[in-house]
Amino acid sequence: MSVNAEVWKRHDVATAFVDERSAVIPDRRRQLEVLLRLLRALPRPPRRVLDLGTGDAILLATALEAFPAAVGVGLDFSPPMLERARARLTPFGTRAALVEADLGGPNWLSAVAGPFDAVISSFAIHHLPHDRKRALYAEIYGLLAEGGAFVNCEHVASPTPRVERFFDEAMGEHLWERRRDRGDAVTREQVVHEYITRPDRAANILASVEEQCGWLRTLGFQDVDCYWKYFELAVFGGFR
Repeated sequence: MSVNAEVWKRHDVATAFVDERSAVIPDRRRQLEVLLRLLRALPRPPRRVLDLGTGDAILLATALEAFPAAVGVGLDFSPPMLERARARLTPFGTRAALVEADLGGPNWLSAVAGPFDAVISSFAIHHLPHDRKRALYAEIYGLLAEGGAFVNCEHVASPTPRVERFFDEAMGEHLWERRRDRGDAVTREQVVHEYITRPDRAANILASVEEQCGWLRTLGFQDVDCYWKYFELAVFGGFR
């Protein structure tokens, strides 16, 4: 990961994301629905799933619950995130394993053994420089079984500064409504400001969804598309 991405190893940053933002990402339920719809389109129900940048393992847990015969591996470089993932995955017992590794270079490949029927990821790859993103997508392609799927629930770049402001305002207002509903005495302006100035923002290295879909097509992925989008939140990927 980049130097700025090291912030994710801080307990306060990881906890704030899981408790205050990840749990209330707009349309998170719909994103998970899209993920499962794509996994159900595989030639057979997935038996092995790899979750890159697993965070609190919400994607991996969703997949394992939907496909009872599947086993999964969650990979992350942040010990606080792996702690949260371990707690979420406990009910799955030996069906779920966790690995500490850094996607910032190819060495992470030595921590897992393919092939996988599905490689999934959630709000992690955008911390990598663009050339590393492209290299990682190639590594993912190499790990997929024939017909396997790569699905990335991701934070992507806005096309213009104005559209970026639209997203910041929408996300800030969404978080404010959630905090207001639970009784927090904060103003909308305070929450928007907190969101815009959050310490992990500097770790974002955003690329547009169109550009990233182009990279996937060049690598040989099929049926590549942005399957869902809300401003800078997108679900995209393809099949091998």
